[in-house]
Amino acid sequence: MDDMTRSNVPMIDLTAALDPSSLQWWIEWNYSDNATAIDLLLKRFVTFTDVTVNGIHDDFTCGHAADFAHALKQAANALDETRTRIKKPVLHAQRMIDGEAKKLSDRVASAVREVETRVTAYLRMKEAEARAAAEAEAARLQAEAELKVADALMSPLADLDQAAFDALNLAQEANELAGAKPLELTRTRGVGGALTALKDNWVAELVDITKVPTAYLQLNDSVVKAAIKSGVRDIPGLRIFNDTKAMIR
Repeated sequence: MDDMTRSNVPMIDLTAALDPSSLQWWIEWNYSDNATAIDLLLKRFVTFTDVTVNGIHDDFTCGHAADFAHALKQAANALDETRTRIKKPVLHAQRMIDGEAKKLSDRVASAVREVETRVTAYLRMKEAEARAAAEAEAARLQAEAELKVADALMSPLADLDQAAFDALNLAQEANELAGAKPLELTRTRGVGGALTALKDNWVAELVDITKVPTAYLQLNDSVVKAAIKSGVRDIPGLRIFNDTKAMIR
């Protein structure tokens, strides 16, 4: 690093600023008021659970329980407000860091996509040519094997000789190559050592949803909930019931 580059190094040291030992003290200090309030409420919670161990049996106790739940929620909201406030500058810094990295990574990703698109196009062409050549060779060897088998069967011994067996084996190997997976037909290694080949990537495209077996269909939960909220109470195949819950504000 030359002197000019060194003089332009930013002086902000996030690593030091976010040192866990110092950061822990700072976090605890910011949460201290919330921690005190929550500790007091949780002591009251122990008393509440003791008093209502057998449940709530009257409006007076229910009212106090609702007030207590309200106080607990307010404490949780206050804690969340503190968390949001103290995290805001850190979150902003994180977004800036991620944003700058994304600008660079997006450019790289775009280049990668273009390179992979062109490699894929070449490998598909390579596969087609290799498969066509393999199929032609398989057909040639099969015809040759059939001739040798026919010649062997015409002999007085009416038996297959070694040449006929070898021809059949070669034809079988050629047929297997012709039916090989794209991976086997397209392996290519770069000078730098990178290996590439076509791999199977089976995908599904919807053509006619009415013909799709029910086992592959999924219930749209959000649509069902929206329908129930709008007042629908009867949907074939579903049990719609009122699971009432307490509302405390």
